[in-house]
Amino acid sequence: MIFWARRLAVIAPLAVTLSLQAQTFPDKPLSLIVGFPPGGATDSAMRTVAEEMAKALGQAVVIDNRAGAGGAIATQYVVGAKPDGYTLLTAGLQLATGPHLNKVAYNPLKDLTMVGQLGNVPVLLLVKGDSKIQSAADLVALAVSRGDGITVGTGGVGTTGHFGSLMLGTALKVKTVHVPFKGGAPGLQALASGDVDVMFDQMSGSMLGLIQAGKVRVAAVMQNTRMTTLPHAKSATEFGLALDAPLQGWMGLAVHSGTPAPVVQKLRAAWMTAVNSAAVKAKVDQLGIDLDTRKSPEEFQRFYLSELERWGAFIKKNQITTQ
Repeated sequence: MIFWARRLAVIAPLAVTLSLQAQTFPDKPLSLIVGFPPGGATDSAMRTVAEEMAKALGQAVVIDNRAGAGGAIATQYVVGAKPDGYTLLTAGLQLATGPHLNKVAYNPLKDLTMVGQLGNVPVLLLVKGDSKIQSAADLVALAVSRGDGITVGTGGVGTTGHFGSLMLGTALKVKTVHVPFKGGAPGLQALASGDVDVMFDQMSGSMLGLIQAGKVRVAAVMQNTRMTTLPHAKSATEFGLALDAPLQGWMGLAVHSGTPAPVVQKLRAAWMTAVNSAAVKAKVDQLGIDLDTRKSPEEFQRFYLSELERWGAFIKKNQITTQ
Protein backbone atom coordinates (compact mmCIF):
# COMPACT_ATOMS: atom_id res chain seq x y z
CA MET A 1 0.00 0.00 0.00
CA ILE A 2 2.81 2.39 0.90
CA PHE A 3 4.49 1.65 -2.46
CA TRP A 4 1.34 2.44 -4.45
CA ALA A 5 0.64 5.53 -2.39
CA ARG A 6 4.11 6.84 -3.23
CA ARG A 7 3.63 5.97 -6.89
CA LEU A 8 0.33 7.84 -6.94
CA ALA A 9 1.93 10.81 -5.23
CA VAL A 10 4.40 11.04 -8.11
CA ILE A 11 2.04 10.25 -10.99
CA ALA A 12 -0.92 12.42 -10.01
CA PRO A 13 0.90 15.81 -10.11
CA LEU A 14 2.52 14.81 -13.41
CA ALA A 15 -0.88 13.99 -14.92
CA VAL A 16 -2.26 17.32 -13.73
CA THR A 17 0.72 19.17 -15.20
CA LEU A 18 0.33 17.45 -18.58
CA SER A 19 -3.39 18.17 -18.58
CA LEU A 20 -2.82 21.86 -17.87
CA GLN A 21 -0.12 22.04 -20.55
CA ALA A 22 -2.51 20.52 -23.07
CA GLN A 23 -5.26 22.97 -22.13
CA THR A 24 -3.04 26.01 -22.66
CA PHE A 25 -1.24 24.61 -25.73
CA PRO A 26 0.08 26.42 -27.63
CA ASP A 27 1.10 29.44 -25.59
CA LYS A 28 4.24 30.22 -27.60
CA PRO A 29 5.49 29.88 -31.21
CA LEU A 30 6.10 26.42 -32.69
CA SER A 31 9.01 25.26 -34.85
CA LEU A 32 8.42 23.15 -37.95
CA ILE A 33 11.68 21.40 -38.85
CA VAL A 34 12.36 20.77 -42.55
CA GLY A 35 15.22 18.40 -43.39
CA PHE A 36 15.95 20.06 -46.74
CA PRO A 37 17.32 23.45 -47.88
CA PRO A 38 15.06 26.46 -48.48
CA GLY A 39 13.53 26.80 -51.93
CA GLY A 40 12.76 23.15 -52.70
CA ALA A 41 9.32 21.60 -53.14
CA THR A 42 9.15 20.26 -49.58
CA ASP A 43 10.20 23.58 -48.08
CA SER A 44 7.79 25.50 -50.28
CA ALA A 45 4.82 23.28 -49.45
CA MET A 46 5.49 23.24 -45.72
CA ARG A 47 5.87 27.03 -45.56
CA THR A 48 2.34 27.40 -46.88
CA VAL A 49 1.09 24.74 -44.46
CA ALA A 50 2.86 26.50 -41.57
CA GLU A 51 1.14 29.80 -42.40
CA GLU A 52 -2.27 28.13 -42.36
CA MET A 53 -1.54 26.15 -39.17
CA ALA A 54 -0.53 29.39 -37.45
CA LYS A 55 -3.96 30.84 -38.19
CA ALA A 56 -5.66 27.80 -36.69
CA LEU A 57 -3.44 27.62 -33.59
CA GLY A 58 -3.19 31.34 -32.85
CA GLN A 59 0.61 31.10 -32.65
CA ALA A 60 3.39 31.46 -35.20
CA VAL A 61 4.68 28.24 -36.81
CA VAL A 62 8.27 29.00 -37.80
CA ILE A 63 10.07 26.97 -40.48
CA ASP A 64 13.53 25.81 -39.39
CA ASN A 65 15.61 24.25 -42.19
CA ARG A 66 18.09 21.68 -40.89
CA ALA A 67 19.35 19.99 -44.04
CA GLY A 68 21.88 17.20 -44.28
CA ALA A 69 22.40 13.45 -43.97
CA GLY A 70 19.30 12.70 -46.02
CA GLY A 71 17.02 14.35 -43.47
CA ALA A 72 18.54 12.57 -40.46
CA ILE A 73 19.85 15.81 -38.92
CA ALA A 74 16.34 17.24 -38.80
CA THR A 75 14.86 14.03 -37.43
CA GLN A 76 17.49 13.73 -34.73
CA TYR A 77 16.86 17.33 -33.71
CA VAL A 78 13.15 16.65 -33.23
CA VAL A 79 13.56 13.40 -31.29
CA GLY A 80 16.14 15.16 -29.12
CA ALA A 81 13.69 17.92 -28.24
CA LYS A 82 11.12 17.78 -25.43
CA PRO A 83 7.99 15.90 -26.57
CA ASP A 84 5.67 18.81 -25.90
CA GLY A 85 4.34 19.54 -29.39
CA TYR A 86 6.36 22.72 -29.95
CA THR A 87 8.96 21.06 -32.21
CA LEU A 88 7.36 19.50 -35.29
CA LEU A 89 8.93 17.41 -38.04
CA THR A 90 8.25 17.36 -41.76
CA ALA A 91 7.63 13.68 -42.44
CA GLY A 92 8.46 12.09 -45.76
CA LEU A 93 10.00 9.13 -47.55
CA GLN A 94 13.39 10.02 -46.08
CA LEU A 95 12.12 8.70 -42.73
CA ALA A 96 11.59 5.28 -44.33
CA THR A 97 14.84 5.11 -46.32
CA GLY A 98 17.34 7.08 -44.23
CA PRO A 99 17.73 4.61 -41.35
CA HIS A 100 18.64 1.89 -43.87
CA LEU A 101 21.19 4.05 -45.69
CA ASN A 102 22.93 5.74 -42.76
CA LYS A 103 23.44 5.10 -39.07
CA VAL A 104 20.92 7.10 -37.07
CA ALA A 105 20.91 7.87 -33.36
CA TYR A 106 17.20 7.29 -32.87
CA ASN A 107 14.80 4.35 -33.08
CA PRO A 108 12.71 4.75 -36.25
CA LEU A 109 10.20 2.16 -35.00
CA LYS A 110 9.43 3.94 -31.73
CA ASP A 111 10.58 7.56 -31.67
CA LEU A 112 8.19 9.16 -34.18
CA THR A 113 4.43 9.67 -34.08
CA MET A 114 2.64 10.64 -37.28
CA VAL A 115 0.09 13.44 -37.08
CA GLY A 116 -1.23 13.74 -40.62
CA GLN A 117 -0.43 13.35 -44.30
CA LEU A 118 -0.36 16.12 -46.88
CA GLY A 119 -0.07 14.07 -50.04
CA ASN A 120 1.88 11.79 -52.32
CA VAL A 121 4.74 13.00 -54.49
CA PRO A 122 4.86 11.04 -57.76
CA VAL A 123 8.21 10.14 -59.29
CA LEU A 124 8.43 10.93 -62.99
CA LEU A 125 10.28 9.12 -65.76
CA LEU A 126 11.68 11.91 -67.92
CA VAL A 127 13.24 12.05 -71.37
CA LYS A 128 14.76 14.79 -73.51
CA GLY A 129 12.15 17.03 -75.11
CA ASP A 130 12.73 15.73 -78.65
CA SER A 131 13.31 12.10 -77.64
CA LYS A 132 11.51 9.42 -79.66
CA ILE A 133 10.97 7.30 -76.55
CA GLN A 134 7.21 6.83 -76.13
CA SER A 135 6.99 3.42 -74.45
CA ALA A 136 8.86 0.77 -72.50
CA ALA A 137 9.39 -1.10 -75.78
CA ASP A 138 11.33 1.92 -77.10
CA LEU A 139 13.64 1.77 -74.07
CA VAL A 140 14.26 -1.94 -74.62
CA ALA A 141 15.02 -1.30 -78.28
CA LEU A 142 17.45 1.46 -77.29
CA ALA A 143 19.22 -0.80 -74.81
CA VAL A 144 19.50 -3.61 -77.39
CA SER A 145 20.84 -1.27 -80.08
CA ARG A 146 23.41 0.16 -77.67
CA GLY A 147 24.53 -3.08 -76.13
CA ASP A 148 25.82 -1.28 -73.04
CA GLY A 149 22.54 -0.30 -71.42
CA ILE A 150 20.50 2.83 -70.77
CA THR A 151 21.99 5.75 -68.86
CA VAL A 152 19.72 6.93 -66.05
CA GLY A 153 20.30 10.28 -64.37
CA THR A 154 19.19 10.81 -60.76
CA GLY A 155 19.54 13.32 -57.95
CA GLY A 156 21.98 11.05 -56.13
CA VAL A 157 22.57 7.70 -54.46
CA GLY A 158 19.70 6.52 -52.27
CA THR A 159 17.12 8.86 -53.82
CA THR A 160 13.80 7.84 -55.32
CA GLY A 161 15.46 8.34 -58.70
CA HIS A 162 18.13 5.78 -57.81
CA PHE A 163 15.40 3.35 -56.79
CA GLY A 164 13.64 4.07 -60.09
CA SER A 165 16.70 3.16 -62.13
CA LEU A 166 16.87 -0.22 -60.40
CA MET A 167 13.14 -0.84 -60.80
CA LEU A 168 13.36 0.06 -64.50
CA GLY A 169 16.17 -2.43 -65.13
CA THR A 170 14.31 -5.19 -63.28
CA ALA A 171 10.98 -4.55 -65.02
CA LEU A 172 12.44 -4.39 -68.53
CA LYS A 173 15.26 -6.89 -67.98
CA VAL A 174 17.80 -4.48 -69.44
CA LYS A 175 21.03 -3.02 -68.11
CA THR A 176 20.73 0.43 -66.58
CA VAL A 177 23.75 2.61 -65.85
CA HIS A 178 23.12 4.83 -62.83
CA VAL A 179 24.45 8.37 -63.28
CA PRO A 180 24.04 10.20 -59.95
CA PHE A 181 24.18 13.99 -59.80
CA LYS A 182 24.44 16.33 -56.83
CA GLY A 183 20.73 17.09 -56.81
CA GLY A 184 17.91 17.08 -59.32
CA ALA A 185 18.68 20.39 -61.06
CA PRO A 186 22.08 19.40 -62.56
CA GLY A 187 20.61 16.03 -63.56
CA LEU A 188 17.77 17.74 -65.40
CA GLN A 189 20.23 19.97 -67.24
CA ALA A 190 22.20 16.88 -68.27
CA LEU A 191 19.01 15.26 -69.56
CA ALA A 192 18.04 18.38 -71.52
CA SER A 193 21.52 18.37 -73.06
CA GLY A 194 21.28 14.70 -74.05
CA ASP A 195 24.03 13.55 -71.68
CA VAL A 196 21.78 10.82 -70.21
CA ASP A 197 18.97 8.84 -71.82
CA VAL A 198 16.35 9.16 -69.10
CA MET A 199 15.97 10.56 -65.61
CA PHE A 200 13.81 9.91 -62.57
CA ASP A 201 12.84 12.78 -60.29
CA GLN A 202 9.99 14.39 -58.39
CA MET A 203 8.35 17.56 -59.66
CA SER A 204 10.20 20.81 -58.96
CA GLY A 205 10.19 24.39 -60.18
CA SER A 206 13.26 23.85 -62.37
CA MET A 207 11.70 20.74 -63.91
CA LEU A 208 8.44 22.51 -64.64
CA GLY A 209 10.34 25.28 -66.42
CA LEU A 210 12.18 22.77 -68.62
CA ILE A 211 8.93 20.93 -69.40
CA GLN A 212 7.17 24.15 -70.37
CA ALA A 213 10.15 25.10 -72.54
CA GLY A 214 9.97 21.74 -74.34
CA LYS A 215 13.48 20.73 -73.27
CA VAL A 216 12.28 17.84 -71.08
CA ARG A 217 9.21 15.61 -71.44
CA VAL A 218 7.40 13.39 -68.93
CA ALA A 219 7.39 9.90 -70.45
CA ALA A 220 5.53 8.26 -67.56
CA VAL A 221 4.49 8.53 -63.93
CA MET A 222 5.87 5.70 -61.79
CA GLN A 223 2.49 4.55 -60.55
CA ASN A 224 -0.45 2.69 -62.08
CA THR A 225 -2.73 5.73 -62.28
CA ARG A 226 -2.28 9.11 -63.93
CA MET A 227 -1.51 12.22 -61.88
CA THR A 228 -4.30 14.71 -61.34
CA THR A 229 -1.77 17.53 -61.74
CA LEU A 230 -0.26 16.07 -64.97
CA PRO A 231 -3.29 14.37 -66.53
CA HIS A 232 -1.70 13.96 -69.97
CA ALA A 233 1.32 12.01 -68.68
CA LYS A 234 1.02 8.24 -69.09
CA SER A 235 0.85 5.97 -66.07
CA ALA A 236 3.54 3.29 -65.74
CA THR A 237 1.01 0.71 -66.91
CA GLU A 238 0.15 2.70 -70.03
CA PHE A 239 3.86 3.19 -70.73
CA GLY A 240 4.41 -0.57 -70.51
CA LEU A 241 6.04 -0.89 -67.09
CA ALA A 242 4.69 -3.47 -64.65
CA LEU A 243 5.24 -2.22 -61.09
CA ASP A 244 4.75 -4.30 -57.95
CA ALA A 245 4.15 -1.06 -56.04
CA PRO A 246 4.18 2.64 -56.96
CA LEU A 247 7.38 4.64 -56.69
CA GLN A 248 6.41 7.87 -55.00
CA GLY A 249 7.40 10.11 -52.17
CA TRP A 250 4.99 11.37 -49.53
CA MET A 251 4.76 14.30 -47.17
CA GLY A 252 3.21 14.94 -43.79
CA LEU A 253 3.72 15.94 -40.19
CA ALA A 254 5.23 14.03 -37.25
CA VAL A 255 6.15 14.69 -33.63
CA HIS A 256 8.46 13.11 -31.08
CA SER A 257 6.72 10.09 -29.55
CA GLY A 258 5.57 10.82 -26.02
CA THR A 259 3.88 14.07 -26.95
CA PRO A 260 0.66 14.23 -24.86
CA ALA A 261 -2.37 12.91 -26.74
CA PRO A 262 -4.45 16.10 -26.24
CA VAL A 263 -1.60 18.13 -27.78
CA VAL A 264 -1.38 15.75 -30.74
CA GLN A 265 -5.14 16.10 -31.17
CA LYS A 266 -4.86 19.91 -31.26
CA LEU A 267 -2.04 19.68 -33.79
CA ARG A 268 -4.07 17.24 -35.85
CA ALA A 269 -7.06 19.61 -35.91
CA ALA A 270 -4.87 22.53 -36.99
CA TRP A 271 -3.16 20.35 -39.58
CA MET A 272 -6.46 19.28 -41.14
CA THR A 273 -7.67 22.88 -41.27
CA ALA A 274 -4.41 23.90 -42.96
CA VAL A 275 -4.11 21.12 -45.56
CA ASN A 276 -7.71 21.59 -46.66
CA SER A 277 -7.32 25.36 -47.08
CA ALA A 278 -7.47 27.00 -50.50
CA ALA A 279 -3.89 28.28 -50.13
CA VAL A 280 -2.41 24.83 -49.49
CA LYS A 281 -4.49 23.19 -52.22
CA ALA A 282 -3.21 25.77 -54.71
CA LYS A 283 0.39 25.26 -53.59
CA VAL A 284 0.38 21.46 -53.83
CA ASP A 285 -1.25 21.68 -57.24
CA GLN A 286 1.51 24.03 -58.37
CA LEU A 287 4.17 21.64 -57.04
CA GLY A 288 2.68 18.51 -58.61
CA ILE A 289 1.78 16.89 -55.29
CA ASP A 290 -1.30 14.66 -55.22
CA LEU A 291 -3.25 15.90 -52.20
CA ASP A 292 -4.12 13.00 -49.87
CA THR A 293 -5.28 13.94 -46.38
CA ARG A 294 -7.62 10.99 -45.75
CA LYS A 295 -5.42 8.88 -43.46
CA SER A 296 -6.08 9.07 -39.73
CA PRO A 297 -2.99 9.45 -37.51
CA GLU A 298 -3.16 5.69 -36.79
CA GLU A 299 -3.42 4.84 -40.49
CA PHE A 300 -0.57 7.22 -41.32
CA GLN A 301 1.55 5.61 -38.58
CA ARG A 302 0.93 2.15 -40.04
CA PHE A 303 1.71 3.48 -43.52
CA TYR A 304 5.01 4.96 -42.30
CA LEU A 305 6.04 1.68 -40.65
CA SER A 306 5.11 -0.30 -43.77
CA GLU A 307 7.23 2.06 -45.90
CA LEU A 308 10.12 1.63 -43.44
CA GLU A 309 9.90 -2.13 -43.92
CA ARG A 310 9.33 -2.01 -47.68
CA TRP A 311 12.24 0.24 -48.53
CA GLY A 312 14.52 -1.43 -46.01
CA ALA A 313 14.02 -4.72 -47.85
CA PHE A 314 14.56 -3.01 -51.23
CA ILE A 315 17.77 -1.29 -50.11
CA LYS A 316 19.13 -4.52 -48.63
CA LYS A 317 18.23 -6.58 -51.70
CA ASN A 318 19.93 -4.13 -54.06
CA GLN A 319 22.87 -3.54 -51.69
CA ILE A 320 22.47 0.23 -51.86
CA THR A 321 24.91 2.21 -49.77
CA THR A 322 25.71 5.90 -49.58
CA GLN A 323 29.33 5.19 -48.65
